[in-house]
Amino acid sequence: MHTSEADMADSGAGTDSSPRGAAAVRDCLAPLRVSEVFEPVVEHVLRGTGPEVLAALRERPTGADMVAKPDVTWSAARVTAVADLHPGWSPQDAEAARLTVYRTAQADVLARFGQVLHAAADRTPASGEPSWLLVLADDVLRAYDATAGADAEAVQRRWDPHALAEVARAGDAPGRSPVHATLSALLYADSRHWAYRRHRLLESDAGIAFLARYADELADVATGLADHNRRSVLRLCARRPEAHAALAAELAADADAGVRTEALDTLSRLDGPRQVDLLRQHLRTASPDRLSDPLARLADLDGGVVAIEEALAEGGDGPEDPEREQLLRRVVYRVRVLRAAEAVVPVPPVAAPQDADLAEELRALGADGPGGDDRSWHGVEGRLSLMPDVRALRDAYRAAGMSDADRRTAALLVTRTNHARRKIGAFLTPEDAERWWPLFAERLDLADEYLDGGDGKRHPDQSAVDTRTMILTILERFPAAPEALVPRLTSLALGANRHRLAARRVLGDHPGARAAATAALSDADAGTRSSAAEWLAGLGEPGAVAPEPGWEFGPGVLSPAVRVLPASTLWWLDRFREQALDKGVPAGDVDRWLGLARPKLRTARDGSGPVVGRLGGPLMLPPDVPTPATVWASDDTDVSNEYQLIATLDLAAIPSGATDLPLPPDGHVLLFANIELDDVVLPGGAVYVPAGTPVEEREVSLDYEPYEYDSPEDLDEELRRIGDLRLTPGVGLPSCAVGDEALALHPHAETLQEVWSEQSDEGGEWQIGGYAADFDGYGDPAPASAYSEEGGQRPGPEDWVLLAQWVGVPMGILYWTIPRQDLEACRFDRVVVQMYANP
Repeated sequence: MHTSEADMADSGAGTDSSPRGAAAVRDCLAPLRVSEVFEPVVEHVLRGTGPEVLAALRERPTGADMVAKPDVTWSAARVTAVADLHPGWSPQDAEAARLTVYRTAQADVLARFGQVLHAAADRTPASGEPSWLLVLADDVLRAYDATAGADAEAVQRRWDPHALAEVARAGDAPGRSPVHATLSALLYADSRHWAYRRHRLLESDAGIAFLARYADELADVATGLADHNRRSVLRLCARRPEAHAALAAELAADADAGVRTEALDTLSRLDGPRQVDLLRQHLRTASPDRLSDPLARLADLDGGVVAIEEALAEGGDGPEDPEREQLLRRVVYRVRVLRAAEAVVPVPPVAAPQDADLAEELRALGADGPGGDDRSWHGVEGRLSLMPDVRALRDAYRAAGMSDADRRTAALLVTRTNHARRKIGAFLTPEDAERWWPLFAERLDLADEYLDGGDGKRHPDQSAVDTRTMILTILERFPAAPEALVPRLTSLALGANRHRLAARRVLGDHPGARAAATAALSDADAGTRSSAAEWLAGLGEPGAVAPEPGWEFGPGVLSPAVRVLPASTLWWLDRFREQALDKGVPAGDVDRWLGLARPKLRTARDGSGPVVGRLGGPLMLPPDVPTPATVWASDDTDVSNEYQLIATLDLAAIPSGATDLPLPPDGHVLLFANIELDDVVLPGGAVYVPAGTPVEEREVSLDYEPYEYDSPEDLDEELRRIGDLRLTPGVGLPSCAVGDEALALHPHAETLQEVWSEQSDEGGEWQIGGYAADFDGYGDPAPASAYSEEGGQRPGPEDWVLLAQWVGVPMGILYWTIPRQDLEACRFDRVVVQMYANP
């Protein structure tokens, strides 16, 4: 029978005298019969006697664990031991009894039952943990989730936040008030207490009403919660935004970026003037590093920029804050100047999507209105590729009453991920950028914001987006450089970092930019002069002489072999340097680490690049060269285990200096491996065929079970299907753990390697030269090759280099290594093949 909140309140602190209720309590606690505490605990729950029994329960008497964890499958011996003392008992009956208790028991009985559960689990509350009320709430929700039927439905109807607050009041739960204790219990979460079940009580209509009724108490509890819990609270508040406007406004300047985002989303459901009134408080008080999000919202609201101008005019009684003043003035400039700027060419009309289903989804989103529940449109990232113009989505957001429709659309670039689980804006292709440029042409202020740079992260665990690179890619699609951004783009173009090249492409042959570059040839800063000369030489300016390649890193930082790499390759080293400096690594240590960089060839993200070989068969060998194999004697006959051909490299197609390896200038290198899991060192090797040597197709007899393939033939078929091996220039830094000697020279090696590990474009399946990729901390396979054979004379660990690397199997990497002196002598028979794998 459903017991209402009023019925529970009227019950006071009486006892549950119902025979069925008392029997249910006894069934729940029956495992305690095997100890001495059963009767005292039952009496305590039913009548409130002997509270000292809770201390006895914390000593974990036999059976306490079965009471605390009823959903565990206990051994038959333990179940029988209980049933012998409590005839007819079973875990299933105990679960049914809990439903009876949770459906019919009075508030004081429920409070004491929760205290018993907490004590039986021997939970020592962590700081801030709401203790027994949380344990009771979790168990109530677990019980009715685990069982179907009328009793479970009745329990679900009875229990809401109001009912839990009555139990809190009856049991004097820890907290400033019963409501405070209830909210703390429902919202608390840590590694031991997942809150998703308890949040369901708050997501119901009754829960939303409870939060609105006790908005002040919620604000008091929420501000003390962990970051992820504050985000959850704000998502609940969005259902009744006006009731929680003060809390959302306070958290709009929270230390956590994700919390700020949720707070502003909640506020976005209010009208513009109300948002301005709520957010203006932060203009003179919030820390500058938390102010960008509230400022961005104010910039999108009618009256918002006026509020910012008033804050600037008012000044303040405290000390001057130049950073704050600069932030505020920059926003005013963007709204007053950039937003009012005309696009350089007429922006085309909004292109509607041709996909009928998508068009209907956009219409429905617009019709949802300001109070709609799916304002974020979960899954929109999968639909963007069907939109020739993202302004169609922007218009739907506007129709739904969103004042930040332009910003919300643009933010998808840094908040949503593609099918490869990378942020949409991380690697924009020109084709991708084409759908975005009209939006930013209408909102140059947003383009200017992204030119500020940053990684677009809202949480440390999220993948990063180089927002400056992203927006420059979009600006390149503009028919001409937007005049309002020319000064800033010119400044970037005359810089020394990786963005100078993209900024120059955006500017093209803009006369003002060319004049600025000419003037910069006389600048006092040597770096600016070098950048200007490089730019003008690229434009074909008569008399302009470009500086030496790699000048932007400073003299002597990069090795000569790395300095001459293409700018698109050095781009990664510049990004690495920037992020390492942001991590606090001293500039000198970063530069010394950059001096270790090596050139390499690698697979591009899109598979493009010159053909430097082929994958798989056929095996082409000179007639007098035996098929590579392991040969051993058995019963006076030789037995061979032939190797599988994985790749054939055309050395003539590899440009001189493309790697740090002393490769022959021509001929072919055949790479072999039998991909087995038996050992780290694989059967395999390499064969060098000099240019012009006659070859013939060789049949092979492969007899092994390749890892993750049904047969060697299946592996070869897969390799042949890929066919051409295309590689592009790349650059590498050490990724495997370094030894003590290297650590003495590079004390920040661990941080530097962590930063380098984040410099990925998802390419690199194949690699020639450079450093070996780290695999699960297994170590560097090149020096390890010195110990791959027992006995014999092998070169020392320092002599070995990586010839080739293939990330060709799930959770595994293949490496071909060789001593440098053997490579110089074309002794490819000395190649060692290893596979590091963690299947």
